[in-house]
Amino acid sequence: MALLGPIGVALTVIGVVVCPITTGDTALRSSRITLSDELHINQEKLVSRLKLAVPLFLASYALTFVDFTLVWRYFAWAQLITAVAVLLSATVYLIQKNKPYIITLAPAIVCTLITFGYILQVPEGLRLPSMVANIISVIATIIITAIFLKKFKK
Repeated sequence: MALLGPIGVALTVIGVVVCPITTGDTALRSSRITLSDELHINQEKLVSRLKLAVPLFLASYALTFVDFTLVWRYFAWAQLITAVAVLLSATVYLIQKNKPYIITLAPAIVCTLITFGYILQVPEGLRLPSMVANIISVIATIIITAIFLKKFKK
């Protein structure tokens, strides 16, 4: 209170309490909608929404008993894979429009390298020695980049 004053305290409460709650709510809602779209389940009735929302909520609750650092590492890795997919998609678009595609391809290559390197050497992955994992990562990234460019750079 002495350092931030009443406005700083209010902003801290909003940042620490309100934002995570709304983020979690949004994540559960978007997961429910994604599942309903994928499974072709009509969401007009409350019962239909509960059939998906309750298991999602229970699964989320179960995750609170798992070591959060482990969940966070898998989440970060999944986000990196998503970033690679988006960057490669953007690269295809730029190639098709004859635009400078290197602006999306370069970060995609770096993210691919990091993605491979991470899962090959971490304890929750394949636990390879770092030198071996890094060599495999470089080779796999070069192969994927070559295949990608061969397919889309015609």
